[in-house]
Amino acid sequence: MSIMQFANGLTSHPAYKRSRVAIFFDNDHGLLEEPTRWMMAVAKRKSRSIETSRNYAHILARYFDWLDHQGYGCAVWQSIDEDIFDAYLAHLAQPREDGSTIAYDTALHYAYRIYDFYSWAKRNGYEHSLEVDRDEIEHRLAANQHLLGHIKPSVSVAKVNFNLPTGRPALHHRELDKFVTQSDYEAALGLFDDPVYAIVATIIRITAVRPKDLLQLPYRGKGVNADFVPYDEGEAPPDLGRRSLHYEFASKGRVRSIEFPGKLWETICHAYIPLRRERAELYRERTKISPPNSVLFLNKAGYAVTYQMLYREFARIPLLAAEAPEAGFKGRRFTACMLRHSCATYFVYEALKQKGRLQQHFVYDAALDEELRRLMGHKDIKTTLEYYVHLVNRFIHDDLLVDLKRAQVDASLNALLEHHEYEARGERELG
Repeated sequence: MSIMQFANGLTSHPAYKRSRVAIFFDNDHGLLEEPTRWMMAVAKRKSRSIETSRNYAHILARYFDWLDHQGYGCAVWQSIDEDIFDAYLAHLAQPREDGSTIAYDTALHYAYRIYDFYSWAKRNGYEHSLEVDRDEIEHRLAANQHLLGHIKPSVSVAKVNFNLPTGRPALHHRELDKFVTQSDYEAALGLFDDPVYAIVATIIRITAVRPKDLLQLPYRGKGVNADFVPYDEGEAPPDLGRRSLHYEFASKGRVRSIEFPGKLWETICHAYIPLRRERAELYRERTKISPPNSVLFLNKAGYAVTYQMLYREFARIPLLAAEAPEAGFKGRRFTACMLRHSCATYFVYEALKQKGRLQQHFVYDAALDEELRRLMGHKDIKTTLEYYVHLVNRFIHDDLLVDLKRAQVDASLNALLEHHEYEARGERELG
């Protein structure tokens, strides 16, 4: 859980003269600089009393605790997107242990304070993925089913006839906005200024593995992950592309495993392993030791790729696309969550198609439930399965699923390899 302490170090500072200013730390006692700086900014405002500052601090602390509890972690507050923010609003509306619910005005106050923190962060140069306008917050809060009884205004939105796994009604425009289409995925590969992030995006799109789980992928595996060998060109077994590799990893306090596509590892060996060896030299120059075999992904400076780096680079894609319209990226956002969502949607689409159940009413399928649970890493997938079945049936005739139909393993890998070959040609020409 996140840690909050109150300090009196600003009591004698002429610009503040304020005691009991909150300082935030992550689970490992590392300083959370940006939230702490925000609390200093709040304390500096003469219109904010000590009690107001404490109120803001406790709201932010509870928000960070929720991020920790959900598995995101308070340290990656910058990676939180509007879908996770909506989940937080839904959390605010959940009944307490005594059955009571939070007052609507109180929930709105909490939501606005979290928005204030993100708004301040944006103004002060701390980039993040939450793209929510202040005017939208009340509408987003009102859309939650648990809060409808507390308010009189009604909000008219384009709904579809099914709910999200959280119980909220699905909204047409928001469902469309969750996808990374194949064309946007291909465009994004060319916008990354470091190919390691293109590799990561491809893996998530194909396997739906969470970023934290993905970053445990080894350079050279051992034990249960011994199948992962960094093959040189021409050394891989002839059947590697036709088999799967067992991948076991820690995920949300449990041990999970998936069957990692051999064709995907073969592509990684071809497109990334030589680069990883070059970057290992940078790591060695800086630390005097080699990077551990348990770490596959190194950035261009020779540092191990972290969760924060990954989300920061993904979030930059729409900004880079705005500066390079010729790239053809049309999405508003680009996140790992969206890549996982696209993978799961196409997985269910293919399963329903094979079983001849497209556009039929939802019928619980234990086998498909288990497969989707393993793919997404969820403990209880039934509501998620029902959501994806309804989603596929709703959008089956849209261009969306026509586009998703191309997003198979081969299509994703071919796009990555084409980008890799283009980059290699460019380097040769520059040399």
